[in-house]
Amino acid sequence: MPIPLSKDVQINPGVLAVAGNAVDLNGLLLTSNPLLPVGTVVPFSSPDDVAAYFGALSDEYARAQLYFQGFKNATRTPGQLLFSRFSPAPSAAWLRSGSFKGATVEQLQKLSGTLMLSINGKSVSIEVNFNGVASFAAAATALQTALTAAVATVVFDTTQNAFVITVAGAKPGSTTITFGSGSAAELLKMTSNTGAVISRGAPVSDVPDTMAAIKAASQQWAGFSTVSEVTDEQHLAFSAWANGQGKRYFYVAWTTSGNARVKGSTKHIAYQIIAVNNYSSVVPVFATDGNRAAAVLGYAACLDFVRPEGRVSFKFREYEGLAADVTSGSDYDALIAAGYNFYGKYAENSVVEDYWADGTITGDFKWLDSFCGQIWLNASLQGAVIALFKSNQTIPYNNEGRALVAASMSDVIQQYKRWGGIREGVTLTEAQKKQINNVVGADVSSTLFATGYYLYIGDMLPSLRATRSSPSCTLWYCDGGSIQKLVIASTEVQ
Repeated sequence: MPIPLSKDVQINPGVLAVAGNAVDLNGLLLTSNPLLPVGTVVPFSSPDDVAAYFGALSDEYARAQLYFQGFKNATRTPGQLLFSRFSPAPSAAWLRSGSFKGATVEQLQKLSGTLMLSINGKSVSIEVNFNGVASFAAAATALQTALTAAVATVVFDTTQNAFVITVAGAKPGSTTITFGSGSAAELLKMTSNTGAVISRGAPVSDVPDTMAAIKAASQQWAGFSTVSEVTDEQHLAFSAWANGQGKRYFYVAWTTSGNARVKGSTKHIAYQIIAVNNYSSVVPVFATDGNRAAAVLGYAACLDFVRPEGRVSFKFREYEGLAADVTSGSDYDALIAAGYNFYGKYAENSVVEDYWADGTITGDFKWLDSFCGQIWLNASLQGAVIALFKSNQTIPYNNEGRALVAASMSDVIQQYKRWGGIREGVTLTEAQKKQINNVVGADVSSTLFATGYYLYIGDMLPSLRATRSSPSCTLWYCDGGSIQKLVIASTEVQ
């Protein structure tokens, strides 16, 4: 056999991968529904999935229908809706079996054996024999009798098609339960391998801890809200959390309070969020129910960053099947002045339209489309630079390194520009020009006007090279905004 050429020339196949989507602007809804395990973030990809989990009559399903529907004529619809638990009261631990969907009572009657659990740290063993039970509910009653109410309660949940063992105790927040073992454990689907789920006991939900746990579990979302209306104290806690997240997330604070429509009133949540606390990253919404909050989250998830000119403002978006909450000019004026968004009915002559106003978000970005755009832009820039760092090459502290960094961001910037997030021909104020020129050390306003953006990568100082630290980098881009009002002089020339 001849000497293999690979002794001198060896080919190692590889793939130069395209950077993936850095972030999805999915929505997250917090619910107190006990069907959801504490401490989890559960994604759903359709309203039907939500109905199968929470029930077709649930508020969660109603919210999901509006969310996944998207606004009228949207070029894409949301990919996922995430749910997580937020409990206004202490929650007892529970063990839910795997699904018995499709199983018959005759099959159930054949189940027997030993089920062993650890409940509140104590071993519990019961004998299971479903011979003669007439229904799944009767089987749950048999388990309940064996365990005794002092230890736990057992029901058969017809939504999940599963047995649920809920631990009893004077302090539900500190209760515990384990997966089952023994000869009946798998038959009853009380093991992790058979689809069983545990929800740990938990105290009243704390906003900072809840949001930190959600963020640690998943960051594939941008906006969040609640299925049910919360207290002003909770609104402010959620707003404070969003305010502290570096403009990465936004909170939809929805209220049904009539005080929001009272001109000059200070007895409503938007006043506390905006005037008292100056929280950013909050979308105050006046609504009759939580479906409106789901529609706001759905708007962000519908934004199509791949489509040229895919940018649309939140104002003027219409949702089929959503009834207007605001129908008078006086309510419009009061709500706009107070900083609320709302779904209204507008009419003049024979033109009647329903749509959202005013498309605002608290803080410097002011407009929800601008805020959502910067989430995508900044996450995508971060992903692009990480891809550069992992590209198996050095990035020297010289002009070559500067060019590599700039090139790594170029595709993202151009995609954002095609989407409509960057606009050419935007006139800057003299103050804006001066602020940028002071950083760059030169007048780049003509470049900003011509291209819509300017990427500055500063001097590669020896001190930075010694510690391999970041040079000064700033991307200035012109948003361009979106015209939302027109005053037209209609003049006849005789």
